[in-house]
Amino acid sequence: MMSKPHFRNLWPATMVVLALLGLGVVQFQWLKAGIVVEKQVFDRELRQLLAATSTAIAWQPDLAQGILALQHARRKGQAAPDSLRHQVRLELEENLRAVLGQQQKKMPFSIALTESIWRHPLLAGERFDWSEAAAYRTYAHPLEGTLAEACGCQLFLHLQLRDFLPHLLVRLWVLLALTGLGLGLLLAGFILLVRKVRREQRLVAVKNDFINTLTHELKTPVFSSSLLLKLAQQALETGQAEKAREYLDRLGSEHQQLKIQIEKVLELASLEQPVYQLERTPTDAQAWLHSVCTDFEPKVEAMGGALRWTYAGPAGLLSADTGHLTNALNNLLDNALKYGGQPPVIEVGVQAGAQQIRVEVRDQGPGVPEDKQAKVFQKFYRLHQGQVQGFGLGLSYVHQVVRLHGGQAGLHNHTEGGAVFWLQLPGFEPGETRTSPQMQAHG
Repeated sequence: MMSKPHFRNLWPATMVVLALLGLGVVQFQWLKAGIVVEKQVFDRELRQLLAATSTAIAWQPDLAQGILALQHARRKGQAAPDSLRHQVRLELEENLRAVLGQQQKKMPFSIALTESIWRHPLLAGERFDWSEAAAYRTYAHPLEGTLAEACGCQLFLHLQLRDFLPHLLVRLWVLLALTGLGLGLLLAGFILLVRKVRREQRLVAVKNDFINTLTHELKTPVFSSSLLLKLAQQALETGQAEKAREYLDRLGSEHQQLKIQIEKVLELASLEQPVYQLERTPTDAQAWLHSVCTDFEPKVEAMGGALRWTYAGPAGLLSADTGHLTNALNNLLDNALKYGGQPPVIEVGVQAGAQQIRVEVRDQGPGVPEDKQAKVFQKFYRLHQGQVQGFGLGLSYVHQVVRLHGGQAGLHNHTEGGAVFWLQLPGFEPGETRTSPQMQAHG
């Protein structure tokens, strides 16, 4: 059953979706109404065009005489000469083509000439469709004036348009463009809304997982500390000084573990402040590497593993905040210790160049799948969730520290197995100040 808070969170999204759908329907109806109106205007213009053609025919004696000859032949039941039909049709088409051109309506058409509206045909174009279900738009207009008086009948000129829709769309291009833009914006807004909702749902899940993990990680040392403190008190009350000292030493270890967990969260939070200053000083890269690896080596040996480190290239200086950079490398080493296989074998290599120093940490584990490599530096992301305890903050902290140093962090899988995490750091430039300029930290 859906929880009430979750249901309430869906209401705003549902209302926005309904509003977008409503706007889409309004936009469609607006376009539909615009097409109807434009079609009515188009029909009126075509009828005016036929009326102008009818008037022009009365002022062309040769064409009028040809039309009368066709009408007299039909009245007598005789077939009019094909040459006469052809000549009259060409002249009528020429008149219509000229008027269409003046109105900027250049489109395929066909004509017919009939006596009475009941379509007693006098002539018709080759492509003229007489069927009632003709797919083409057909207009008819009587030929009035002196021509109607001379024949004593009612003659009609028919104009049948082909492919008039593109011409209609050209006239509506502004409306179509605005409609397309509006629908595009509605679609884009809908997609962004869906992505936003999904992202918020993922963040809620990540936040809950982080809180659960943090609670578990902090509960263990707190419980152990409470128990050890009680045991130490009992030992002191019974005069067991050595036992009390042992309990106090273990209590100090638990306290240190608790301090480390809290500092991980606080350090990353401090780096994500809108403006953060690094205390950068010239640091000997080789000495720094030796110091960090020497301090970390006992942890690896305690698990039956080995830590090896090498330095290649000329002696180089780093412009570094030593505390943060040391923590970053320790995070990579700790990551390799957790996921680098058993027994863990960790290799650290530093390649010093003229302007940059590259640090690589390689383990002997299964590596990181390519589709997950872009995510491992994200905050709270854990590749082996549930298998190894942690907050998912270590690699995010590494990324932040390296970026604030003006460098880059990344990873790739080694061809012989294992993952390789690398840091590309700028070297120290003479004249650089001790305190780095304020850097924007976009987390």
